[in-house]
Amino acid sequence: MNDEMSEKEIEKDSANESESKPKKTEVDLGCVTLMIVGIIIILIGSIIGPGMIGSKRSAIENRCKLTLRALGSTMLAYTDLNDGDYGTWDELANRGFIQEGYTPESIIDYFNLIVFDVEKSVRDDDGGIIKESTFTIVAIPDNRRNRLRTFAIGDDQTPRVWVGDEKRWTTQNVDLHDIELWEPLR
Repeated sequence: MNDEMSEKEIEKDSANESESKPKKTEVDLGCVTLMIVGIIIILIGSIIGPGMIGSKRSAIENRCKLTLRALGSTMLAYTDLNDGDYGTWDELANRGFIQEGYTPESIIDYFNLIVFDVEKSVRDDDGGIIKESTFTIVAIPDNRRNRLRTFAIGDDQTPRVWVGDEKRWTTQNVDLHDIELWEPLR
């Protein structure tokens, strides 16, 4: 009888083992399904990803253009209090036109203001203006990895973008003080 029970127990154990093991076709089907889901996720990411990068670049550039416009308006406000002359960065900061703590390198994320050029008015002996004050502000990207463009604004209050060859862009081969040649933005 002990022999019979042990045979029955053995049969039960082997039956339980076969029930708990997944069949080979079930495992294969699960792997194939997982691979298909992974491929779909990769395809969706490859379609959506570049658009998201482009929209981030556009948002960064828009913030730069808006900050340049604000700086241009700040310069105009400064002329009202300074006898028609635009102010340098230090003059604007000292008089409270630029919030404390900002520098030309930190005022626009991902950009540096490499040119903050101000030419004061030239006046005759009677105080009349011979040549009006001018300013030029140029913002270049911190790095070219994000493929951000270079922007500028001048005393005409028109934001502009450099449209030349970005790979050859250096401060030596671009006239940063003649931004009227750059493409105006609307």
